[in-house]
Amino acid sequence: MERTVQLYVFMPPIVLISLNKTMGIAEGEDLTLYCNYSSNHEVKELKWEKMFLYESPLDERSQYLNIKSINRQHAGKYRCTVTNMAGSASDIVTIEVYYPPTVQVTFEDRGNYRQLNCSANGVPDRYIFTQWEHRSDYYDLIRYLPDDGNGKLILPNIPGETDRHHDRGFYICHASNNVSLNSSNSFIRGEFFSKHKVRKPYFVSSNNNTQYGIKGQDGNLTVDFVSFPEITNFTVIDGDMKHYTDNYTLETWRVMDKVYNKTVIVNGSRLVISMNIRNENDFRSYTIKLSNRFGSANFNISLRSASCPETPEIMMIKPNENKITVQWRERFNGGFPQSVFIQYRRRDVQYWNEMPVSDPGMHSDYIDGLTPGTEYLIRVYSKNMKGASNFTDMKLIRTESAEDSNNKTLVFLVFVVPFLIAIGVLYWQYQMGNLKALERISSTFKVLYFKVGVGAVENNVYEMQNNVQQNGVAQNAVAQNLDVPIYSSIDRRANLTIGQTVSYSTTPKRKKNLLEKRQNNGASVGEASGTVNSAIKKGPDRLSYIEVSFEPKPKRIQVSHSW
Repeated sequence: MERTVQLYVFMPPIVLISLNKTMGIAEGEDLTLYCNYSSNHEVKELKWEKMFLYESPLDERSQYLNIKSINRQHAGKYRCTVTNMAGSASDIVTIEVYYPPTVQVTFEDRGNYRQLNCSANGVPDRYIFTQWEHRSDYYDLIRYLPDDGNGKLILPNIPGETDRHHDRGFYICHASNNVSLNSSNSFIRGEFFSKHKVRKPYFVSSNNNTQYGIKGQDGNLTVDFVSFPEITNFTVIDGDMKHYTDNYTLETWRVMDKVYNKTVIVNGSRLVISMNIRNENDFRSYTIKLSNRFGSANFNISLRSASCPETPEIMMIKPNENKITVQWRERFNGGFPQSVFIQYRRRDVQYWNEMPVSDPGMHSDYIDGLTPGTEYLIRVYSKNMKGASNFTDMKLIRTESAEDSNNKTLVFLVFVVPFLIAIGVLYWQYQMGNLKALERISSTFKVLYFKVGVGAVENNVYEMQNNVQQNGVAQNAVAQNLDVPIYSSIDRRANLTIGQTVSYSTTPKRKKNLLEKRQNNGASVGEASGTVNSAIKKGPDRLSYIEVSFEPKPKRIQVSHSW
């Protein structure tokens, strides 16, 4: 007896979100999770859950979980649960949201031990730190300082500098975890402003120990300084112990100072003391003393009589077609700011035109709107509040004409450009390794040289010369089978003699005889006629010996060239 039994096996589903249980994504990007499952039975439920400290149900029932523009609050564990008639199964994935760090700088002051800490907070929690920047009150860069690799900086104590400035200013660090938003720089900066007290005042490096005044007028003694806290009093002392503290101005000022060998702008003060310069005795040394509750500092000033500026010096004058560029060098300014002026006139005109320089700091300017091909006289002088300097010596200069400019362009196009092109082609062949092409070019130059030498014989027969000694040497050379170079009239056309015998000799290795065909025509060349007395040939294309005699030289036509 047989019975058939139908067995029903009820199995819970199999669920998988990702093989990687931890997934990373940059903040601001879109995230899509897929809940992949396998079930033998109909699925009754599929749901997503956020497993945060505070549970927040997700209204998501599809296999896909989409999060637009994810942020750091979305980081954590996500679970997908699938339920059928046999039971439930789930899978969990951890989402890490990457974002750049926030950076803060803290300062620890333990007397001689001073440390700055660059603290970064981001995901992932692995950071790279760059070197520190020390900047002035106005963000002028003072120096770079090395980081220890962990975002810490121990400020060094440098004798003189540290005591003077107490390292006041901004300290800036940069940290990165290689995460950038919107393709921006991944390094984030943090900064700290160190308000170290300078304690006793100090005078900045931009002060002038020598200052100027004019007899019979009011003058000033001016000093720039830094003091934290502010000064409480000041005194001015000269040789007679006089004090000039009745008429002065004191105000906050952006002063120039040299900090760690770098000239920067710092917060400071300017003290201007007014005084009446009555006679020559007032031109002397003065000492300015500043005091605050931590101490005092002194600064010495030598007051001298001001004068007109010294005459500047013309360094260069460069003419063009319509303008002239003038370059000069300033001399002593006489104690006051000076201005430079350029005067110019045509040589045939008596009236001087004057123009102030547009930028005195450049020490160069140009005179525009001039006539081409014209001579001009140029001179320079300077002026301050005391008066004007002497004029420089007059310089005569001629502007370029249109023809000069065209000639320059023509010379450049005819000579320079082809030469540069030839060099470029040769260099290109050399770079390409085309040595055979270079050999062909070299052989071509040799053939051209030979043809030019022989052509010179044909085209300059009335200007060739030879002497008895050379004839003898040539004959001896033939007898001894020596290599005698082919004669070139270009080399010896300076001292020509008519009616002499011209001899040539070659070895069997000589070049092809280009005059061979002309010998059958009576050796006629140009207007000159010559007779070949002997032509010893060792081969159909070789020239051993030629003897040529010439008729009287025709009258030479003198051609002159004007440029």
